[in-house]
Amino acid sequence: MKKLFISVFILVALVGAFICGCNNDAVDMKKRIDALEESNGQFQNRVDELEKENDILWDMLYECGFKDGGFYSLQQAYDAGWITKKDLKSIAYYHNGGIEGNEEVMGADFEPQPKTPEAIDKMTELSIKQAYIKCYNLSGYGKPSGVTVENYYGSYNGCYAVVLDSKYIYYPADVVDEWKMIDGVKIHYTDHLVIDIWKVNGD
Repeated sequence: MKKLFISVFILVALVGAFICGCNNDAVDMKKRIDALEESNGQFQNRVDELEKENDILWDMLYECGFKDGGFYSLQQAYDAGWITKKDLKSIAYYHNGGIEGNEEVMGADFEPQPKTPEAIDKMTELSIKQAYIKCYNLSGYGKPSGVTVENYYGSYNGCYAVVLDSKYIYYPADVVDEWKMIDGVKIHYTDHLVIDIWKVNGD
């Protein structure tokens, strides 16, 4: 009888300890959930603050000369009348490294138009890179610093002829050797990077 009493006492004690442990675990869990909810609320407030700061930053960039522009293919820019055939020849000359492929339309004494400006200024470069991020829907994670202006072939009536690359887009490793023609002017591509025209919206 004494042994049975001791066994029952031990069982009751264990059950009590288990219930206490469960209660303690429940309390601890509630505290953790409350802490996480508070932390999440603080995080959301910080996100809201950063979005406001981002809006202010973009306003400052526009005031400093940042321009909102879009990308177009050479064909689109030519069809729209933004660049002329003479412009096309100059772009092809710079890209192809001379008159190769365009001997008939250019002639042996062809001289391309000087690059004006000779180099892209920093704010225009930032504008072009940001337009690239927007064009390829990279806004969630892409940064202008991850975009590279591989080549610049001049500005024509406010249209910048550029070849861009980035660490966000991956191209096949196959060999490219392709000629594109626009109104008799040939562009030689040896990789997947193509010439784009960046133009300020509304211009």
